[in-house]
Amino acid sequence: MFRALPCVQPYWSVWFFMLVLCSGCATGSFFASRPPRIIPVEVTYLPYLVKGKRPVFPPTSVLVLRPVDQRAPYPMKKGNVLPASQDHIAILGIWGLNSEEGVIKVNSSQLGAQRRMKAGIAKDPDIARAIFTLPGLPNVVQHALATHLQEAGIPARMVDFSSPHDPAVRSLQAHYTLGCTIEEFSLVSLERHTEVAVETPFNTHFIYVPIRGPTRAEVSLALTLYRWPSGEVVWEGRTSDVVDDPPLGEHEFLYASPGEVLSMALSRAVGTLSLHESLQQVLLTARAS
Repeated sequence: MFRALPCVQPYWSVWFFMLVLCSGCATGSFFASRPPRIIPVEVTYLPYLVKGKRPVFPPTSVLVLRPVDQRAPYPMKKGNVLPASQDHIAILGIWGLNSEEGVIKVNSSQLGAQRRMKAGIAKDPDIARAIFTLPGLPNVVQHALATHLQEAGIPARMVDFSSPHDPAVRSLQAHYTLGCTIEEFSLVSLERHTEVAVETPFNTHFIYVPIRGPTRAEVSLALTLYRWPSGEVVWEGRTSDVVDDPPLGEHEFLYASPGEVLSMALSRAVGTLSLHESLQQVLLTARAS
């Protein structure tokens, strides 16, 4: 079954958007209006996940700037959108139905043969049963970047500002600063309905309960390395990853929760950063002052 993590205190602005969504959902019996739940997800960077050959870098210190969130709003049915964030809470995407697909049953004896879970999301959900949220998204990404650089042997520390030209940076010692723009950090999951047998003293009947269906997490980060303290851009690049659960072509889930799917996408995206040959060239030619 698909279970929500314990909810945080509701935010009025998020509830307002939930009500807007509900007002556009009642277009058929299976689209009956009901308020979507808020599901906070836990996302963790998994170090040493990505394997690859890395050189030994010189002792070059890097300040990891606070990432800037520039994700697009999530599109919903009838032209509605969910904002990218509200009250410092990132809105990642939804668990729900696609209005063109409708309700899809899996593992049903009533179908004449068992229908297995079909992996992949051909059409994103646009009718929300739940909304995935993540507090402190920039902090999560910043911590992942700093941790990855440290595991690559590069001294890195996080700072509380986003621009390399912020006056507060001037007092800090480093060779480079790393800026980040969060272009994509999304989590979507389709609702599926599975058959459950209900035994009574007189007969057995079947009901269909909603469960988590195909789930997709996507992370895309635009990165800029600045020479310090001049602010000169010495490297630009992107790192990204997409994780489907179940994996494409399969029907069994690999991960216990949507948060784990997103953690894997973040870890794989960030974990390839130090494998970029162009970035390696910059760091290998650095000299400690």
